[in-house]
Amino acid sequence: MTRTTLLDGVHNFRSWSGYSGHDGRRVREGLFRSGHFARSSEQDRVFFDTLKIGVVADFRRPREREREPSPWLETPSLRVISSDQDNEGEPPHLKFLRGGKYGLDAIHNYMMSAYRRIPMQEGNQSVFRDGYRALASGEADSGLLVHCAAGKDRTGIFCALILGELGVSETDIMDDYLLTNTAVDFETLIPNVQKGLKDGYGVDMPDAEMRVFLGVQDGFLAEAHRVIGPREDYLLNVLGITQDERVALRSRWLVE
Repeated sequence: MTRTTLLDGVHNFRSWSGYSGHDGRRVREGLFRSGHFARSSEQDRVFFDTLKIGVVADFRRPREREREPSPWLETPSLRVISSDQDNEGEPPHLKFLRGGKYGLDAIHNYMMSAYRRIPMQEGNQSVFRDGYRALASGEADSGLLVHCAAGKDRTGIFCALILGELGVSETDIMDDYLLTNTAVDFETLIPNVQKGLKDGYGVDMPDAEMRVFLGVQDGFLAEAHRVIGPREDYLLNVLGITQDERVALRSRWLVE
C-alpha cells in the first residue's frame, strides 16, 4: 500500500487508514494527514477536492494561521476545526528558531519539551476533542484531514491517539508516526527552511540539526505518551470524551 502522496506545495501528505485494529478489523479509508496548505498549488487543491474530505482539523495557533492562511473557506460541505486558544506570545517553535540555539542537544531538548507541552495545552486539547467527535459523530464520514505546520508533532500525537482507540498495535502506531522521516522530501525542504531562517532571523542552522528539527524520533512520541498517561483517562477526564463516543468511533472507523 502506498501511503504517501507527493504534492507540489504541501509536505508530508499521507493516508493513515488501513491498519489492523480491534477484532481483526481494519481502519477504513478516509483518514489523511499533512503539513499546512498555505503554499499548495492549484494542482494540489484539485487533488484535495477529489478526496471529498468533509472535515479539516488544523492544529495551528491563530498567529500561525494568519501568517500562512489556508486556501479554502468553510462551506456547507467542509468544516474546518481550529482553536483560538493559546495565542499569547509567539508560537513556541518560532520563538525557539528566533533564539538561535541550534546545537543538536538544544534541538533535541526543545523537541522533548514540545511533546510534553502539546497534549496539555488547551488549544490542542480543543482540536483533539472536536476532531475526535467529528470522527465519532459521523460528521467526518466522508473523510478527515488533520494537519499542523509540518504535519508531524501535533498531528502525530492526534493520529496516535485515534489509532490507539481503534486498536492499532503500538508498533504500527509508531511506524505511522515515523513515516515523516521518509515521506518528507528533506532535500527540498531543508534548503527552503534554511533560507527562511537566514532571511527572517539572520542565523544559520546546519543540515544535521535541521533534520532533527524537521524530523521525528520514537522518543518524542514516547514522551507525549508518558505525559498523557493511560489513554482512557486522558480521553475521559481531560478531553471529556464519553464512553458512547468511544464506541461510536470504533463502530464508524473499523471495517471487516
